[in-house]
Amino acid sequence: MRVLTKRELAQACELIGRDHFCADIAEIFRNELKWLDPQREISTLEYSVNHRLIRQADGTTVRWRLDLTPYLAQPMNALDDPSVNEVLVMKPARSGGTVVAENYALKMMDYGPSGDIGWYLSSPPEVASYADRVFKPLFEDHERVSAKIGIGVSENKLTMKRIGGYTVELLPMNARTTTNRQFRFGVFDEPDSYDKRFASNFLEQGRQRQRMIGSQRKIYACAHPDIGWSGGIAQAFMQSSKGIFVMACAECGGHASAYPTKLWPDIARFRLHYQKSPEREAIGERLKRAEGTAAMLCPHCGALLDDGQRRAMVASGDYMHAGQTLDTDLGILGEMDPTITMGFAIHALMVSQVTLGELAKELEGAVEHSRRTGKKDKLKQVLVRTFGEVYEGASGAEGFDASELRKRTRPDPGISQLDNGYRMGEVPDGVRFLTAQVDVGGNKFDVLIEGWDLERRKWLVDRFTIRQRRHDDGVMRDIRPDKVQEDWDLLEAEVIDRLLPLQSSPDRALPVALTVIDTGDGKVTWLAYEFARRMDRKRWDKWRKVRCIKGMAGKRERVPSVPTKISKDSNGKAIAPEITLHVLGVDHLKRDVITDLATIDGTPGQWSFAVNTPSDAFDEFFGETEQEGKFVRTGPNETLDLAAYGEAAFIILEPSRANIRWDKSKVGVGEIWNETMLPLWARSVSLTEQDGGDDEGDDRDTPNLAASRKTSPTNALQKFERLSRG
Repeated sequence: MRVLTKRELAQACELIGRDHFCADIAEIFRNELKWLDPQREISTLEYSVNHRLIRQADGTTVRWRLDLTPYLAQPMNALDDPSVNEVLVMKPARSGGTVVAENYALKMMDYGPSGDIGWYLSSPPEVASYADRVFKPLFEDHERVSAKIGIGVSENKLTMKRIGGYTVELLPMNARTTTNRQFRFGVFDEPDSYDKRFASNFLEQGRQRQRMIGSQRKIYACAHPDIGWSGGIAQAFMQSSKGIFVMACAECGGHASAYPTKLWPDIARFRLHYQKSPEREAIGERLKRAEGTAAMLCPHCGALLDDGQRRAMVASGDYMHAGQTLDTDLGILGEMDPTITMGFAIHALMVSQVTLGELAKELEGAVEHSRRTGKKDKLKQVLVRTFGEVYEGASGAEGFDASELRKRTRPDPGISQLDNGYRMGEVPDGVRFLTAQVDVGGNKFDVLIEGWDLERRKWLVDRFTIRQRRHDDGVMRDIRPDKVQEDWDLLEAEVIDRLLPLQSSPDRALPVALTVIDTGDGKVTWLAYEFARRMDRKRWDKWRKVRCIKGMAGKRERVPSVPTKISKDSNGKAIAPEITLHVLGVDHLKRDVITDLATIDGTPGQWSFAVNTPSDAFDEFFGETEQEGKFVRTGPNETLDLAAYGEAAFIILEPSRANIRWDKSKVGVGEIWNETMLPLWARSVSLTEQDGGDDEGDDRDTPNLAASRKTSPTNALQKFERLSRG
């Protein structure tokens, strides 16, 4: 210990008197004043434009610009809206979706409102990568925010920062990180890449973490829809305001959406358009042609819009949400329905950083790869990640969906018209015979009746669902085909023995040539077999009107040439008559249906639809998507299933057999062709000929009988025999 001299003590006292050893109180006040300043109201968009810096690959920074991604303004505004708690963005890759969350988080840390921030990524490697690429530069480039980070070692980690008593933390999504945490702002980055346990319930996980936060809570999620409608961001989007982006055509001013999704089936759509190459042209030339002719097609005037027009249209576009309507001339009308969950769908056509030529080249390359290899993986990746579309199978690349099919009920000069605007329940010109397909549920029968010509062109003649039966006491009750054998009797009058009038000759009708019934549901299998036996006992000549089918996935033959014989009941006891079961390769049959739906030039396989076809029937064609060689259900799919069974019914009937005399070319010398030379199931019959008063039969036991039924004979099979021979 050193002892100071008197002189040193005197000098020290003098310094103390002049406050030499004290901190500058003015400097202390200046440093603490930032914590005392009241929060200034500033929007996320304003903050982003004035303060957000983007680190480039060369290490330099540039200001964030709204004009490059104008479609991000509305998601940012939604995060600022006090009535909105959740913002969901379904998007393509590299479209700026994550930047929205970064900008809001920066504003929170800089201007408030303060609170903990939890940022979830799929795995620890993803956390480490994001922390190094984005998180670290984010703080380094924004000094006002980095100055608020605590000085302790534990307060400034690579994946966690403590700012003014609140934490900002990057986390892998797993069971350990989703417990004992509570965030005011929760970010779910690319939830479709999460473990399956969390990919489909990430939104619920976030809500559980925020139960104690109250109205100040915010959730933001963005991803390209890898999982499809069955999970991930697309499933969450269905729970939101379902916002789609609407633009006005630069040529005609007509409004349409860049990507209406299947949730807005009646909204017109701008599409990527390019010239298709001739068959067998080299892949390099195909890609060059696609890139050089790429444009955005207006659904109203048919104009081919270039990149400059597209950018201007996006800049003036806006989102339409649930509760609003779209007028082609006036644009978005009405107010959106109140909701705490806002959803926004971003599509590649909205992203100016990628040209139409680049999009066309990438899509055509994926389509060509799919055609050559039969594999859909590359095509799916392009549609989902490059375009931001929910994968709907090959139909997405072919440019058709439920809304496009609906247009075929109206005259379209670009589509070969095979009908004259027929209505449900009547048989249009061109149909040679009818098939009916029945899909059995626990409490319903779904039915599709199709008309066919000899080259597999087909007409949707009727699509309906039977749900109730009138009992002896006159009361309508729900049916239970999985429990009640009598409920199956509805099919005999309403489907199997039904006569459908001809459009051009309403006094004549065609019978249903063949009815196939799906027995694949184990709860109805034996009831279906028993019903088929009862129908087989009513055989007329060699005409078997009912066949049992069962669909099997995988690489199976469409319809095996040798069906399975069923000669025993559920107890293993022999029973007559013996019936047959056709085990179908439904994957091939569904591909046939989807391929034919894209046909519009009148060639074999093309579909036609009645003008009053139910809207949901079109949607059900797209209720399954093929993913990695397997069909995955993403919504109601009954019409697709029934149409696949129809393909099987066509094969079972064998209408092209050489011994069937369809026209004059098949008659012998000296013979005159007439309709009686046709198979029984392809002959029309008169509906006006009387049958002992039975034409006025009681229809009470068939409450769902379609309006096209003109008669209700007590024994329709006997009546058809008499009429056809007469």
